[in-house]
Amino acid sequence: MDLKHTLKTLGLSKNETEVYLTLLEQGVVQAGPLIAKTKLHRMLVYNALDHLTQEGLVSVIHKKNIRLFQTTDPVALLEKAHRIYELAQNVLPELRRLQQKQEQLVTVRTLIGPEGFRTNLEEIIESAGHFKKKEICIIGGARDTDFYDAAGEWYPTYIALLEKSSIHKRLLAPASYSSEFKKKFAAEKYTELQTLSSGLSSPTYTRMTPEMVSIELYHPHIVIIQIRSQVIAQAYLDSFELLWKATKH
Repeated sequence: MDLKHTLKTLGLSKNETEVYLTLLEQGVVQAGPLIAKTKLHRMLVYNALDHLTQEGLVSVIHKKNIRLFQTTDPVALLEKAHRIYELAQNVLPELRRLQQKQEQLVTVRTLIGPEGFRTNLEEIIESAGHFKKKEICIIGGARDTDFYDAAGEWYPTYIALLEKSSIHKRLLAPASYSSEFKKKFAAEKYTELQTLSSGLSSPTYTRMTPEMVSIELYHPHIVIIQIRSQVIAQAYLDSFELLWKATKH
């Protein structure tokens, strides 16, 4: 692993990365050995140490009017990443409100693999929670095992997110789906399932909220097309409602 590149990706500057890695190797030292080892100007080293201390990555020991520096447990990097993630989560709704002021905005993203799969579900649950009805409409054409296979060990987290926001789900699925699938879906809270004997042959799942549509392809790899547009989402929901009413007994 390229440690320097990784640390820069985690938000450390070039100088902070040099000082941090050197300090990890040196142990408890004064600034002098760090300046000599990194070959950086003394002010750059002190600035880096100050910032690393503020981030909780370095601690300072005062001994007989001498400042000694040492690294803290590197788990502080994970805590730093969590703080950034939580900050981004908190600011996201306000950023989206600003974005939605743009007229007829359409944004399209492609998400890939298990991480993209989880991100999409988190975001569509969040999207559904913005509306009074708190609902996700789903059309399933993929194999009845595809979603649960993709969710894997993350499935309980998915269920917890749904229940936390009291999200209701309506699913239109092929009648050929197994009884095991139908029981598992029915066991989830706030769900309704209706089936079609034909017409759902596309190997995808499509999830809809009033502002968002995600089209999920599971084979040969997980690929998700995520569309954010109230106009497009409403067109999908109108089609869903027509099918739902047509199949309702």
